[in-house]
Amino acid sequence: MTPPRLHKNLLLNLLYIILICLSSTLSGSAFANSGAKEGGGGGNMTKLEAFTVNLSTSEKYLQVSMTLQLANPEIAEKIKVYLPVVRHVILVSLSGKEPGDILSSAGKKELIEEIRDTVNKALDVKEHDGVTNIFFENFVIQ
Repeated sequence: MTPPRLHKNLLLNLLYIILICLSSTLSGSAFANSGAKEGGGGGNMTKLEAFTVNLSTSEKYLQVSMTLQLANPEIAEKIKVYLPVVRHVILVSLSGKEPGDILSSAGKKELIEEIRDTVNKALDVKEHDGVTNIFFENFVIQ
């Protein structure tokens, strides 16, 4: 039988480990959402509100959530100023697609490149100075 003091120490150690894991998970999540630079070339991030669009010549629609990876924090400020234009160019790009064009992995990669280039053009910046990548968080065609 385990002495009560040893049992109490085991429980306290286990609680301590759980708190450390929970703390690191929560702080990592807050860090990624703060727009701060991440280690390993993560870069600045800006999450956009979800898009829901009718797809071209079909009765299907696309719902997509995305986060933009940015070259520097100044681009996040520029996106805030030009947000109506940024959302417009993304909506136009998305609504011009057929479901078959964007269902495959290759189609999604092409869409990422198109959106990145279109947004950078709207912001009047070069790729390495503006949006560097796009991450889909939700991508549903119905």
